[in-house]
Amino acid sequence: MTKPKSTIIGVTGMPGSGKSEFAKFAEELGYHTVVMGDVIRAKVVEEGFEPTPEMSRKYMLKLREELGETAVAHLTCSAIEKLKQQGIYRIIIDGIRSQAEVTHFKKHLNNDFLIVAIHVDPILRYERLRVRGRKDAPQTEEDFRLRDDSELKLGLGETIAFSNYVIPNNSAIEYFREQSLSLLKELDKR
Repeated sequence: MTKPKSTIIGVTGMPGSGKSEFAKFAEELGYHTVVMGDVIRAKVVEEGFEPTPEMSRKYMLKLREELGETAVAHLTCSAIEKLKQQGIYRIIIDGIRSQAEVTHFKKHLNNDFLIVAIHVDPILRYERLRVRGRKDAPQTEEDFRLRDDSELKLGLGETIAFSNYVIPNNSAIEYFREQSLSLLKELDKR
């Protein structure tokens, strides 16, 4: 019996770039999404803490300090293996931040894994983050800059730079959806 073909796409980008929207579009085509932040939040709850953005970030940094840069990727691979055991082989990983995580995924997911980066001009990202109204939205441009700096220190810029594909998301959502679905359909043919 042959093993079913897997397509596992890591999606990366700066905060507010549209990673979650890309994942929603992929779900229209039958993909399942694993959000790396959700993997962390689940561990925070498991440890008995409130899964606030601050606590989740502290826990993620603690995990990385104790277990190395690939700690969250390792937990994510475990979640992916559980999905495969359920017969789910088309998966989006939302929230990849570092090249160490990319290397971990490539090692454990083999040729089934690739990276798509979503790029948005910073001013537009700032406005989108403010409009969506999440608890962790930056209140000022300085907050926004500090958050970006924090993400870049984790290695996000390098991960974006070395992605297999880049989709711009600087215009209407309909255009972004069209571009995303087009790429996803092309990747399904691999």
